[in-house]
Amino acid sequence: MRILLVTFANRCSSDMGVGRYYNQIADILEREGHELIFFNHPTPLIIEKTTLSHTLIPIFSGIISKRFGQLFESIKPDAVHIQSEVGLGISARHYCLKHGIPYSSAYHTNWDIGMQHWAHVPPMLVWSYLRWYYKPSNIIHVCTPRVEQVLRSNGIQNPIASFSLGVDLNKFFYDPRPSLLADYQRPYFMSLSRISKEKNLEDFLNLNLPGTKFLIGNGPYKEYLQNKYQGKAVFLPYENVREILSMGDVFVFPSRFDTFGLTNLEALACGLPIAAYPVVGPIDILEQGVSGFASENLQEAALACLSLKKEDCIRRAAQYSWACTARNFLKYQIPLVF
Repeated sequence: MRILLVTFANRCSSDMGVGRYYNQIADILEREGHELIFFNHPTPLIIEKTTLSHTLIPIFSGIISKRFGQLFESIKPDAVHIQSEVGLGISARHYCLKHGIPYSSAYHTNWDIGMQHWAHVPPMLVWSYLRWYYKPSNIIHVCTPRVEQVLRSNGIQNPIASFSLGVDLNKFFYDPRPSLLADYQRPYFMSLSRISKEKNLEDFLNLNLPGTKFLIGNGPYKEYLQNKYQGKAVFLPYENVREILSMGDVFVFPSRFDTFGLTNLEALACGLPIAAYPVVGPIDILEQGVSGFASENLQEAALACLSLKKEDCIRRAAQYSWACTARNFLKYQIPLVF
């Protein structure tokens, strides 16, 4: 099957969860003889600051573009999947509606939370827009039943396919290298994230915890946080992420923004229990009191995780498979008939 994929992500991009998701399933499906053609913005989407030029222009550029129609006619795909809710996703939606082309779509981003951070748009307006945007979609892909409930509770009535994301167990596994963190005091509390404002990382950095707090990753908010929390946390790049995670004691996931949180699975695979808020994403992944704790008191959850076993975390991660995700992605496409 040849699938035309409208997405924020670029082929081989990994700086956003959406990019890692589509690239993982593309790798698997292409090995099985299928083809995913990435149709994206001319430049990667980068949400840096709450300004018109950094937020609204990038995500709404491409609305009137004719590129989707030209590409569709040239390749004649077997299915269309639209991930981007703005920009080129709107032009693709318009073309499919005009020509009677069925398509699948996806909900991977809590836009109501994100638009509050990026552009101060009220959630009520965001959901009004999303109801309009999704209405023509033949089916919507989501990653957990709770995400489906969120859509239903906000008036979206389309058919919905719920299937989990996965983790690459060839890349993430227990593999500690003590020399990398030899100079820091235990216990090690870690967070791995794209460092941007909507990820709510200051909730982690503000926790009063023993030992050392590590924030792993890069992003537009990193310099600001480094300056604000100098001496209170250690900021590390993405290099050696598996070995560093493997030496951790607890993984703290402070985000309320993500619909799933791939880093939760990556941390579990390296033996870290998860401390998180009881929100969509982590609450669907961790086993309360076994592979993590979810609580509105994030500090209590983080401290409670110190008593959990690495083996239980690794076992939990092993239940998730990108191969299964890829099969479901393919299963819930809408075949076109020419």
